[in-house]
Amino acid sequence: MKQFTCLCSYVIEFTICSLCGWLFEESLELLVYHAYADRGILHLPMLPIYGFFGLILAALFRQQHSAAAVFCISTLVTTALELVSSYLLERMGYVLWDYSAWILNYEGRISLLSSLIFGAMSVLLVKCVHPLMRKMERNAPQWVTCGMGVMFGLLLIGDAVWTFLL
Repeated sequence: MKQFTCLCSYVIEFTICSLCGWLFEESLELLVYHAYADRGILHLPMLPIYGFFGLILAALFRQQHSAAAVFCISTLVTTALELVSSYLLERMGYVLWDYSAWILNYEGRISLLSSLIFGAMSVLLVKCVHPLMRKMERNAPQWVTCGMGVMFGLLLIGDAVWTFLL
């Protein structure tokens, strides 16, 4: 049961990162373009790429690291992941972001400014969100963690099926 509870807490963390990624991108669109842009490909307000990156970073920073180290390492890691993801998504027929108008960009796929933003967001994830999730896993009743994890997992799977198969 402990392993299932741990898995559920990671599903919750994935969902939180996906939702926060969507909120970040929508806020950026509103700030820069003064308009709503439906970001992502799912029906729910989530960007799973942020969830996957969040879990990768949580695994990468299992040991304690300084905020500066987290920032530097995660800036490099997220930039590399974003570049690789842009090529993979493009091969599947999706172009989900374009930094062509941003300074110091590479093929519109990555940019220095976005990399620095992701580095800062990674510090927040590693130093705040992830520790809170581990604390919840330890202190919340298992039925709460498992119930939320199962509910979020079913919502994500259902939305993926609805988006890609129906």
